[in-house]
Amino acid sequence: MSYSDPREPHGRALRDFASGDRDATIVVHSSFGEHEELPVAVFFRAPEDFFAFERAALPLCRGRVLDVGAGTGVHALYLQDRGLDVCAIDVLPEAVEIMQAAGVRDARLADVWELESEPFDTILMMMNGIGILGTLAGLDRFLRDVPRLLEADGQIVLDSGPARLVGEPGDAAEEVALGSGATHHGEAWITLEYKGQRGPPFRELYADSETLTRHAAAAGFACEVVFRDELGGYVARLWR
Repeated sequence: MSYSDPREPHGRALRDFASGDRDATIVVHSSFGEHEELPVAVFFRAPEDFFAFERAALPLCRGRVLDVGAGTGVHALYLQDRGLDVCAIDVLPEAVEIMQAAGVRDARLADVWELESEPFDTILMMMNGIGILGTLAGLDRFLRDVPRLLEADGQIVLDSGPARLVGEPGDAAEEVALGSGATHHGEAWITLEYKGQRGPPFRELYADSETLTRHAAAAGFACEVVFRDELGGYVARLWR
């Protein structure tokens, strides 16, 4: 058996963990040469276990919030418990079911590209939130399109970081590189594996803060970096 959808392994793993398999683990294969075993428990962590970048980003949220790629809803629930009106969207049906069961009041199966909604005060994109945009061209398209979802004084709060090449030439990870075709060193090919079966590769974008700032400015957005970690990860706030 193999998965036909690139993110299906993630959805299956979330479902199994929610059904009681506390050892569920995803293997992330990257064209950067990285093979990471990712315990699914990390997607169900409590607020006291949030990472430093999350603790920096979440207090910035205000007003009506769109949580893009909300996953299991841990951020949406945190903000909802603090009185914010949160719309949480994800493309994985399993994630939406988990969010609804956990008490996220407005959890939708939706893609940000196709979402029709009244504008938001904050758009939140966490866990390398811009990764879903795939390429710098995808980032540019998003920045052109997203104003329809933002109030005039709205903001985007996101995290990302630089691409880090960690393998050696000849690593098995090279099989997911597909000849690359990348126009930016942070346009990775990712393959997810669960229980020995892989999905097809998909693109994930990593953009250092200088690259993000440059592309944001070209689209008419100001960009402020509000947090950095020792590995180059950061949280940024964008506004028009």
